[in-house]
Amino acid sequence: MLTDKKIPIVSFVGFSGSGKTTLMTKVILAFKQKGFRVATIKHDAHRFEIDHQGKDTWKYSQAGSDVVIINSLEKVAMVEHLQKPVSFSELVAKINNVDIIFVEGYKHESPEKILLVRREEDLELLNELGNVIAIASSLPLHNCAYTTFDIDNEKGIVEMIQSKYLGESQL
Repeated sequence: MLTDKKIPIVSFVGFSGSGKTTLMTKVILAFKQKGFRVATIKHDAHRFEIDHQGKDTWKYSQAGSDVVIINSLEKVAMVEHLQKPVSFSELVAKINNVDIIFVEGYKHESPEKILLVRREEDLELLNELGNVIAIASSLPLHNCAYTTFDIDNEKGIVEMIQSKYLGESQL
């Protein structure tokens, strides 16, 4: 049962190509199968486009609408042209009615992180990151001060996250 308590946030961080999207997708699927409601935030350093040229919502945006919302029986989407960037905390504040928020990126803003490591030099990120709760890697990491998982052990990662933040499944 959802309550008014703060929604836990876990971010998957690492360099481009480290496997963040692949691992997060597996983790999301596992949490959904356990009956949890999940939100996802993806940080994109580039200019993404979800409003495709020629579609009605694109036409409204091109006409000057600052906010365009499209709604159907199954989903809703909003495109807002920004005057200034939206902060991580402002994004999180827009999310409700979920049990957990998974984030790809926001390595400096997100509160708790799982660092994905594909190369030894990726471990240098530990010098600039705070609140790393685990490392997922394809490398053998010996004598590591962090909880470590094989990058393909999504089951172990899911169990760690669930135990730390959510307890038993709602089913």
